[in-house]
Amino acid sequence: MQLFFAGVESLSHLNMLKQFGIQRVAVNVNNLARHTKSYHDWASTDRLGGLDWVAYADTPTCPADPVLELLGGSQVACEAVAGPVTWAEDTWLKDSDMLFLPIWDGLNASTLRPLVEDYEGVMLPDSVVDNAVAVRTARAALPPLGTLCALTGRTKGVERFDMLISSAWWAVQKHGETQVWTGNRLVRLNSDDKHLKRQRYADAIAALGCNVGAVLADDPTESIRCAVLSWLALEQHVNVMGKAVVVANPAPSGRSISVTATNGVANAPAPTRHQAPVPAALSTLPVMGLDTVTTTYEDDAGNPVTESHSTIEVNGASSRQCSTCQLSAACPSFSPGSACAYQIPVVIRTRDQRQAVMRALMEIQTQRILMGSFSEQVLGAPDVQVGKEMDRLFAMIEKAKTIEENTSKLRISVDSTGDPASSMGVISRLFGETAGYNARILERPMLVDELIEEAEMVEDS
Repeated sequence: MQLFFAGVESLSHLNMLKQFGIQRVAVNVNNLARHTKSYHDWASTDRLGGLDWVAYADTPTCPADPVLELLGGSQVACEAVAGPVTWAEDTWLKDSDMLFLPIWDGLNASTLRPLVEDYEGVMLPDSVVDNAVAVRTARAALPPLGTLCALTGRTKGVERFDMLISSAWWAVQKHGETQVWTGNRLVRLNSDDKHLKRQRYADAIAALGCNVGAVLADDPTESIRCAVLSWLALEQHVNVMGKAVVVANPAPSGRSISVTATNGVANAPAPTRHQAPVPAALSTLPVMGLDTVTTTYEDDAGNPVTESHSTIEVNGASSRQCSTCQLSAACPSFSPGSACAYQIPVVIRTRDQRQAVMRALMEIQTQRILMGSFSEQVLGAPDVQVGKEMDRLFAMIEKAKTIEENTSKLRISVDSTGDPASSMGVISRLFGETAGYNARILERPMLVDELIEEAEMVEDS
């Protein structure tokens, strides 16, 4: 995660951050008009030299002209631009090499897809950062090298983002807060109770290298320095946690493959372009497995012979990854960079197991029908799909009955050419001497008058 300190439109804030050794800052284009009359000359070498800086907007209605003027006259290269998508739609920003991060409001996932297809990342405003579903949706939609940026002063869940733009540090000056990194979290004490609680964090303040007495005495410079150092400590903590080594599935040769996880996303070491990696041994696909079947029989000499062969089977473990799964937005076990927490251990070896699978599928189909019926009642409108699902259920039941049917049947078809007498000869030879004669006789005797009547009806027709 890269942390950019916002608020440097004010020259005093910028000088203070420089004094504390900050290297990354963020400029709010909306607020820049209060501090300068010329956007073109603002990003000069004297002001931003040696710093990494980004330009952003905190409202979706900010026009594009100010940021284009700011970037057009910049003497220091801008690292990224984050703002309304209209900033880039009809301007040179869309075709430039500069990283552009359009704002996504987190309301409609369908509007996210064109953003990630056209740009290399997105920015989530403060109102969306606490929406875990929206954050997971944005992370899952991004390509592997995409950038997820957050504009927030919150500390909870910042490890989910690649870039963080935060103005929380100046709340010390604006609202009288005290912000301290305690070693595993950043504590923010408001002005009402900070005098009662700051003393318990004296050791943490000293560990940051700050003057404890000055902070307790509300020295403005030292209190701000404590907050800035605390945010830097949070950034370092997140990055150290993100670089923890994860051991992937061992290679067939027995050696382990090291994978580093950055910002919660696992990244395997990429091979060089000029030399393709050579696997130590070939392995089966992870979705399948092999089972060894042993057969024993006797050869011509009566000696026992044992043979072994492999049969294919389905692997119950899943190869899905949370970061690329389509269900990441709603999955209760979502964890960035982790493997799927679920498996499907299906085994069909016996008749009972086959019956259990068919029964489970029919029960699932029945559940779908009942849920569809419930939807019809709640919405008060019929759904033709429910009837189709019912027909599908009956078809499944009929197929299951056919599969499980144990009735023995014998069907014989006899074809013969020639006159009927020869045909009956075939039947007689198969089923006895009288079978051919019985096959030729009528079910009941017919009178001559009936035959004449039928012949006349045929002629009339």
